[in-house]
Amino acid sequence: MSDIFLSYSQKDEERVRPIVRQLENLGWSVFWDRNMPPGKSFYDHIEEQLEAARCVVVVWSEHSVVSDWVLAEAEEGKSRKILVLLRIDEIKPRLGFRHLQAADLTYWNNDASHAQFKACIDAISALVPPPDLAKKTSPNISVTSVEPPVAKPQLPENFVLIKGGTFMMGSPKSEVDRGSDETQHEVRVSDFAMCRYAVTQEEWRMVTGSNPSYFKGDNLPVENVNWDDCQAFINRLNQKTGRMYRLPTEAEWEYACRAGTITPFNTGENLTTDQANYNGDYPYHNYPKGECRGKTVPVDHFETNGYGLYNMHGNVWEWCGDWYGSDYYEECRARGIVENPQGPETGSNRVLRGGCWINVARYCRSADRAHDSPSFRRYHFGFRLVFVPKL
Repeated sequence: MSDIFLSYSQKDEERVRPIVRQLENLGWSVFWDRNMPPGKSFYDHIEEQLEAARCVVVVWSEHSVVSDWVLAEAEEGKSRKILVLLRIDEIKPRLGFRHLQAADLTYWNNDASHAQFKACIDAISALVPPPDLAKKTSPNISVTSVEPPVAKPQLPENFVLIKGGTFMMGSPKSEVDRGSDETQHEVRVSDFAMCRYAVTQEEWRMVTGSNPSYFKGDNLPVENVNWDDCQAFINRLNQKTGRMYRLPTEAEWEYACRAGTITPFNTGENLTTDQANYNGDYPYHNYPKGECRGKTVPVDHFETNGYGLYNMHGNVWEWCGDWYGSDYYEECRARGIVENPQGPETGSNRVLRGGCWINVARYCRSADRAHDSPSFRRYHFGFRLVFVPKL
């Protein structure tokens, strides 16, 4: 019998297959009706497997959410088993247990380090501990030795560890409304920990005793801060907490924003005002218009991206640590794969990323680059932090 009973629509088989592979690589046995034995009643075997499995994982998509068969399995699983929900499509189910929070794998790229996939694994393993891989034999798993577990850094609340990797930074020439300074080039970044949201006005006030923001609200992003203000805040925060925080590099910011995507936005080819706070009167590339709020929204508004980060598109521009250089990406491309780029050594302006509430959609693209004097304050400039663990 299997550890995990996986309920899904057969129309999603190709998208489900890598999920099964990852679960099996972690040591669990998975039943997903591709391993149905011959000479067995389909219905009887499904019932036996559902009864015996220790966990039911339901894969929600535009196909499965309207499948009577999947719904019946999910309802049965809910009454007997642990129920874990995965979402692989942009759907908004409205009924019953489908209100439960689902691990969002809509833009999952089959990477086991993906934040939402790891959240799913944590949910399963909390109640169904994975087998000892050193003792498990499987034709798909070859284990010759077991390394001692590597201690994970202790992260501050609301920070997520983002596994490093290689990605294409910048935008392809085919991307609509791209800038001339977005030359695509290959970049490798190391692991880093980033806050799930921009620094709030409450957090700023607790460190500095003041609030420079134009739009007031504890859970709104602090704005009207320049790059120098951010550095002063970080220095005081580091002294107060004994920890080390900093601004993200431009490469880290884009890597975190994309969360494995290669489209103009981490939401795909388009960004709606149901997904981000920008001037909806000016949508992207002839898409329909949306709402123009004319102000900031709370830092944890909208859904997160694939790494669990809020508002990487819109709301407030976010300062990065780098100096801006219009030709810097061309220089990087000429050098081949660049590892942990820090930007030009000197410059006049500092980099800003992400777009803001007052901007049109094109400036919210993952690759869009803005810059301004480190002494300029504007009511759409904010920032988020990167945490540096002590070694």
